[in-house]
Amino acid sequence: MTQIAKRKLVALTCAAMTQHGIVLLLIGPILPSVMKAFRIQESAAGMMLGLGSLGFMLGPIVAGTIADRAGAKWILLFGLIGEVVLLSLFGFAPAFLWAVVINMLLHFAAAFVETAVNVIPTLVERRHTGSLMNLVHLFFGVGALASPFLAGLILKFTDNWRLVLWSAALPTLALALATWRLRFPSHREHMEREGRSSQITFPALLRNRAVLLGALALGLYVGAEVGLSNWIVLYLQRRLGLATLASTSGLSVLWIGIMAGRYLNSLLARSRSSRELVLWAGVGGLVSGLGLLTARSLWEAYVWLGIIGLFMSGVYPNIMADLNGRDPSRTGAVTGILTVGAAAGAMVSQPLLGVIAEWMGLSVAMAMPAVLMGLLTVAYLSAADVKPEARDAGAFSS
Repeated sequence: MTQIAKRKLVALTCAAMTQHGIVLLLIGPILPSVMKAFRIQESAAGMMLGLGSLGFMLGPIVAGTIADRAGAKWILLFGLIGEVVLLSLFGFAPAFLWAVVINMLLHFAAAFVETAVNVIPTLVERRHTGSLMNLVHLFFGVGALASPFLAGLILKFTDNWRLVLWSAALPTLALALATWRLRFPSHREHMEREGRSSQITFPALLRNRAVLLGALALGLYVGAEVGLSNWIVLYLQRRLGLATLASTSGLSVLWIGIMAGRYLNSLLARSRSSRELVLWAGVGGLVSGLGLLTARSLWEAYVWLGIIGLFMSGVYPNIMADLNGRDPSRTGAVTGILTVGAAAGAMVSQPLLGVIAEWMGLSVAMAMPAVLMGLLTVAYLSAADVKPEARDAGAFSS
């Protein structure tokens, strides 16, 4: 590929990641309106969200396998078109059961986008994959910040949650058209450049220690990120007595720290290894996560949240860039397994922190993200230490 073609592909990937952040966080702002429209209680809403997470867990396995055979372009295109169709259908859902099914399929399609945007940096940039992966993931934070704000504006002026979904479908359609027109590196071209065969043995990957430990590390990371994001507002309100605006602003500070950290990691990854960056992130996340519990004022909490965001920021992209780039013939399949691990962490952490908060106290629950940051460091370093011979036996070639 020419440099211009690579830049266009990177720009598309960043745009797709921004929209991915918007779509994944869209249900939160409209959930009260959805519950009111279908006359459901919290338990039913929780079931809908849980099945959505299940769809997101199932998607990467299929998407990763297809990516290794057909190429990243087609899984990205499938995911984007699927999102356009399902966002539109969700807006027309006549009954709650339809909304549940559509939401599950929407997250299944979103998993294809997730897999594609994590495969493309490895295809485009082999030398500094970690740097590009951090830059791409920075744009997820942009979407995550924009989604509640944009949805809130639409709800404020129209009071129509269905319009929020239809509005999200339009830029997704534009991205699908851009994906269709843009040239991607062919799978054969990629394999020839790397000098590797494309013999995929998926069962072997499921026995590979490096991949499984990497999936565990990402699950622990996402558990920490989602757990902190979901519970920090309540913690700030109860612990520090902050008002709604001040407490929700704390969540924004966390994500601003994550975005700033991912930009910093995109620079550091050019001279530092993933092992170093994840080690720093894990230790720093553990210490700053516990430091948050000592905050006694709004500004102390904001400072700690910003620091936590800086440390947490590089974990996901650096682990993904290291492990999914080790064997080019299995980039998609490995990405799929790693994404399943991350999705599992999101599913498990939310009810776990809820139980801990109810039985042991909210402060104990808020210490768990810090503990998870420490545990993920151990898991990833164990994955990074898997010897080439052990990788050969499981799946990777040396």
